[in-house]
Amino acid sequence: MTTDDPLPDLLSTLKSRSAEDRVKAAKDLGRLGWLAREALPELVAHLNDPEPRVREAVAQAIGQMGPDALPTLAEMLTHPDKYVRRQAVWALGRLGPLARPLLPNLCESLKDPDPRTATGAAQTLGHMGADAADAVPALAEAMRGTNIVLCRLAAKALSQIGPPALPTLIAHLQHSDPFVRGEAAMALGWMGPVARSAVPFLASLVRSPRSSLARTPPPRRAAGSTDPSTDPHDWPTPPQNPADAPAGDSPEENCRVYAAQALGRIGAPARPALDDLREAARFGPDPLRRTAQFSIRQIEGS
Repeated sequence: MTTDDPLPDLLSTLKSRSAEDRVKAAKDLGRLGWLAREALPELVAHLNDPEPRVREAVAQAIGQMGPDALPTLAEMLTHPDKYVRRQAVWALGRLGPLARPLLPNLCESLKDPDPRTATGAAQTLGHMGADAADAVPALAEAMRGTNIVLCRLAAKALSQIGPPALPTLIAHLQHSDPFVRGEAAMALGWMGPVARSAVPFLASLVRSPRSSLARTPPPRRAAGSTDPSTDPHDWPTPPQNPADAPAGDSPEENCRVYAAQALGRIGAPARPALDDLREAARFGPDPLRRTAQFSIRQIEGS
């Protein structure tokens, strides 16, 4: 009687002297996914393979075996090989809320010296949504670090967690670093109407002290034409994707742009900020002026 079970041959190949063969066997086991869970002990043994490419292939295979691999993935998060750690956080990201048992481990991974492991941990926490509410303090700390990519991804994760993260994001609107303030504003915009309690704080960011308002006049127009700064219907059409609005000339200016953009995404609950947006739409420098114009349209049309 013959069997079609590929596991015995793959496990045998995993012990080959050829690194190329071991890599191939690991990848084939990974493709089997959950069906190859019996191979986990043998794969774990090869996480310390002398060949880095074999370790990475084995780590990837383990990550494809679903929740059964959670205990192994926990150990992989502290492996000395950064490529193994990366594969671990990415695997947990694919599991989403099923990875909740490793929430404390992922919070520690936000401090990983490898930037891609740390950012992967932030993304994974975001994929867990509200199930990652206990990670809010760790993500808040990650926002204040020196890795700007991690700051943005941590802010995004907080927006995905939702209401439990609102007080933290609002607090970050008052951070001393304008980059952090801007990322918090952007994250609140991603949350949409749920972030209505942030409207006064976002409006404050859009509002600049009168002494420092650019008050750049609109472009000169021919006599008898309408001043676009006073008639919203004559404002120029914004880019198809206002989320990709061009950045300003400084972190402070970017912060104001992101705050204006967030108010538009919050929609109708942001009506109390219309006066500040209109001021920015008339007198602010570009791209703040155009972003404020578009946000006013979003709020008034919602």
